Amino acid sequence: MRTREYSIIVIIVLLTIALPIIGDWSSTIQISKDFSEVVNQQLAYQSTTLVITIIFLLLLWRFKSTEFTNYFKKGTIDAMITPVPQVGIKPKSTENWIHLGINFSVIITLVTVVVIYFQVIHNNEFDYSKLLYALPISIGFALVNSFVEESITRLGIVVVLKNSIQDKHIMLVSGILFGCVHYFGTPGGISGVLVAGFLGWFLAKSILETKGFFWAWLIHFLQDIVIITAMLATQ
Repeated sequence: MRTREYSIIVIIVLLTIALPIIGDWSSTIQISKDFSEVVNQQLAYQSTTLVITIIFLLLLWRFKSTEFTNYFKKGTIDAMITPVPQVGIKPKSTENWIHLGINFSVIITLVTVVVIYFQVIHNNEFDYSKLLYALPISIGFALVNSFVEESITRLGIVVVLKNSIQDKHIMLVSGILFGCVHYFGTPGGISGVLVAGFLGWFLAKSILETKGFFWAWLIHFLQDIVIITAMLATQ
């Protein structure tokens, strides 16, 4: 890799580390007394990280325009799947990324529900009456949060490393980076690292094989709805 690529990788690592730091900072911000603590925190966090992400995407477009144009789009959502039998990805000849994307959307969302139940809901008072209030708010926050994290830790990695290292190594880099930063996140701890690490690997695979952002953003979005809804309903 050239110096430029190394520099952008450093920026990606720093931005990834900065996300939980910004999260801690935003918990001290009160935008409105009419909003709950979680809503205030999310508004401060989402607005800050979205501005940072837009600047980062402009940087990617400026210095890696070809790769950025190739992957910052919907992509071919029914692209062929590269099998990975070691983790159970063994598609039939009639299956493509639509089948795999839908299946993993359900599986990863259900795994997230289980992890969040034991890490957030189990030892807290979960107010089911707040679900109707929390869901539309969490959808908005999840759209932004998933876009921010996918742009930095997934699209950024793919765009910068494409044609410098093999695709399978790009997936590993994304998985390791995304997994490590979630040790202090939600879900957190070792289980959070494993879930987020696999998710980082899988979503990088989706971007590389479909040449687009669709499945990565959608799957991450669904996961974030679960996480943010649980946060809103247990405050």
